[in-house]
Amino acid sequence: MLSDSAPSILQQLSRSLLRSSREEFFEQLTLSLSALLGVDHVLVARIDAHQSLVSPVTLYSNGQWLPQAPFPIKGTACSQVSPSSEFFAEAGICSRFPNDTQLAALDAQGYLGVPMLDADGNWLGLIALIHSSPLTLPDFAVDTLRIAASLASFELSRRLAGANANVRIAGQRRALKLLSEGGEAVFNAQDETALMQSCCDVAVDTGGYAAAWISRPGPLGRADSLSVRTMADRDGQEIAWCSPRQLMIKRYSRALTQTAFATGKPVFITKPGQTGGVNETVASTLCSLGVKAFIALPLMFRDTPLGVLSCYHAQETCISKKERKVLGDLANDIAFGLDSIVRRQNEQRIQHAVAHVATAVSANHGEAFLSQLTAHMATALDAQVGFIARLDAMEPGVASMASLNIRGEEQPGIRYRIAGVPCEDVVNHKECVVLENAAIRMPAESNGELDWVNGYIGRRLDDAQGQPIGVVGVMFERPLEDTHIARTVLQIFAARVASELSRQQDESRIRELAYRDEGTRLPNRADFMQRLVQHVGQTPPRSLALLLLGLNHFKEINDIAGHYVGDLVLKEVAKRFSTVLKERHYLARLGGDEFVVLCLDAGQHEAIEIATRLQDSLVAPVVVEQHTADVSASVGVSVCPDQARTAQGLLRYADIAMHQAKRAPSSARLFEPWMEQAMREKLDMAKRLAIAIAHKTLTLNFQPQVNLHTRELIGAEALCRWQDEVLGFVSPGDFIPLAEERGMMVALGRCVIEKACQQLAQWKGQGLSLCGQLAINVAADQFDDNDLIDTLFENCSRYHITPSMLSLELTESGIMVNPEEAVAITRYCKEQGMGLAIDDFGTGYSSLAYLKRFAVDKIKIDISFIRDMLVSENDRIIVATIIAMAHTLGLETIAEGIESQAQIEPLLEMGCTQGQGYLFDRPLTASQFATRWL
Repeated sequence: MLSDSAPSILQQLSRSLLRSSREEFFEQLTLSLSALLGVDHVLVARIDAHQSLVSPVTLYSNGQWLPQAPFPIKGTACSQVSPSSEFFAEAGICSRFPNDTQLAALDAQGYLGVPMLDADGNWLGLIALIHSSPLTLPDFAVDTLRIAASLASFELSRRLAGANANVRIAGQRRALKLLSEGGEAVFNAQDETALMQSCCDVAVDTGGYAAAWISRPGPLGRADSLSVRTMADRDGQEIAWCSPRQLMIKRYSRALTQTAFATGKPVFITKPGQTGGVNETVASTLCSLGVKAFIALPLMFRDTPLGVLSCYHAQETCISKKERKVLGDLANDIAFGLDSIVRRQNEQRIQHAVAHVATAVSANHGEAFLSQLTAHMATALDAQVGFIARLDAMEPGVASMASLNIRGEEQPGIRYRIAGVPCEDVVNHKECVVLENAAIRMPAESNGELDWVNGYIGRRLDDAQGQPIGVVGVMFERPLEDTHIARTVLQIFAARVASELSRQQDESRIRELAYRDEGTRLPNRADFMQRLVQHVGQTPPRSLALLLLGLNHFKEINDIAGHYVGDLVLKEVAKRFSTVLKERHYLARLGGDEFVVLCLDAGQHEAIEIATRLQDSLVAPVVVEQHTADVSASVGVSVCPDQARTAQGLLRYADIAMHQAKRAPSSARLFEPWMEQAMREKLDMAKRLAIAIAHKTLTLNFQPQVNLHTRELIGAEALCRWQDEVLGFVSPGDFIPLAEERGMMVALGRCVIEKACQQLAQWKGQGLSLCGQLAINVAADQFDDNDLIDTLFENCSRYHITPSMLSLELTESGIMVNPEEAVAITRYCKEQGMGLAIDDFGTGYSSLAYLKRFAVDKIKIDISFIRDMLVSENDRIIVATIIAMAHTLGLETIAEGIESQAQIEPLLEMGCTQGQGYLFDRPLTASQFATRWL
């Protein structure tokens, strides 16, 4: 490898090609590519129209050009290259194509093939880099080869066009001197003016015409813009052409010239009285001016008019069909010559433009690359504006300037809607050319900065999947005439610019995944912590408040409606929070059901006001996917620098305050020092609880369940108790919620099941028998434990008790987490003889449709309804309804929390015959329970 940068490679390639003649172009191209890219062999080949035959143009191999015969494309590496794709094999190319004799002869290992397309996008051929060892290329090698392929396609197109013309001219063997000299003038001319002048001279000097002139159209290519570019007159050019007679001839023949240009067909007066497409009045006027025969021939190339050749005889004569045929051939030659000259000049200008841009752009990627490319592309094309725009993937129909250069100055990017502007045509049709008056279609967001624009050329940028991602283009102050060079240069650089935009999009996506919450589109924890550290670390300390919001009971939404609905609820919550916050408030999602707000320049009072607004935004129920959810939030607040001066400290204090707020749901609490001590105590309690569960130091108390008619024992409920050696007696109201919060319920439940079975076995060994069943509470988390059934029956087996001695009390919310699983578990337990009851009925979210499928025996009426049933008519109605429903389903009911005799009579009247509560006895130790009830 002789160079290690794309600009250097392209500069050297451009210089070597500019020094070579047209005949040596491909030899010099292959030699330069081999030397600059460090490969052993370089092939340039043409593909036939049927894409079945490969015809090598030149093959450079290890210092020499080897002759090569055409060969079928099938089964060769060339077959893997297509008009829309390249082909690269780092090694083992011969083994992949064993029938490719060319590769075998070159002992090839690595291969890179790039297609060559003509100006219309047709497949002309390919350029291939072939190496006798594994092919390792720098990143810019592919782009270099693409540019080389574009240059090669122009030269091959020129040669093919020239060859076709030569074949046609040779085939016709024009014998007429006019056509012979005209053709000579075409091929010898170095520029357009010389060619047209020579042909006019030939028409007069050799063809015998009194005068001949060639007209060309203006920038827009319309017939009414035709103007005379060159002329020849038998009496001399300048004097004769300015004479009144000649000016009149030019005036009256103008309509004929325009007709020939517009229709693409000759217009003629062969002799007086015989016209072809000519108004009789015009013909008579021209005849009176001395025009005895006249013909206007369109200069057509590939069905496109390039101008008109006009000739007339001043003597009485007849323009025969043969003469019209000869003149038509001359017109075709002129058109071909004009196109060839323009193409050759365009190729040189394209090479210069590409080389200029490639060598001037020093950056390889990033915004600097786009900025430099835009500026130098505009300079190379003599444009006043160069731009690269990105299409917004999140908001269709919107684009933003990635780079905008106006009159050599980089400008701030604008964001604009593409509807009605040229960019819309680019996106829809891949390219857009506006020859003049483009200013009227400039985006309104440009605020008049582009009102002077006339010409516009834009090219669409596509990603690897062919999807539009942007636009590259140039704008001109002048109307446009020839757009070929600018269009070609944009086409050459479009792939490189699209590659860079795609790379930037990929980087942006990676950053977004790293710093953006995908569900809510809010900044995530990583992004928030960076920003918090930045603001907290300012000197002097900046006042700010941190609000940590935790959604209350959000887990129930996930458990009941599913995580998909839960994610939609979070998205709606984020939207509501965003609507009530101001620009200086920064909202992020920390994870789970927690959100955080950073309020700059805010104190305690303002922070509480913001917290209230955020909570108020959740008052209206959230409705998603036909689910309605009541959502509320508890808010913890900490402030800087009053309470903490570090990011971690602020977040920790806000978290502590939020957990205090959750004790009174939907409240907002400002951090206070005592909360930290309370949190430490809670953490200590959690650690000690985990140890107690692991060491099985928890105990059980037993509360009797009785027949309300007879006060006789019908069963008991096992209630977990914890006596810690340091903390002393810990209320179940404290450690049970703690176990739920810390994920200890499965382990705690296993401990309770074992101790319950152990106690039944101990009573049995003492000759005592429990009348009825011992009820054990099963928490919601235990239904997620795949070993729940095994735990139950393994303990029954270990302690030699029958399953019928146990009853499971299930909460409504617990069985609705996974109702199908709960149905299967309860039916199996029922089949084994266990009793089943629904605990705290009326406080959860169960479905009656599921309740009918559960194999339960009884419904336990929650203490909250029993306590106030004598003073609250609503509670009394609820209790009556539950009892009536249970009877309808064939279930028994048991009332918990009975504390007075006055509660028993209405319960019996409503049909409830079982009860539990302090009226009968409080929870007792095992020995106390045995003494009193067994």
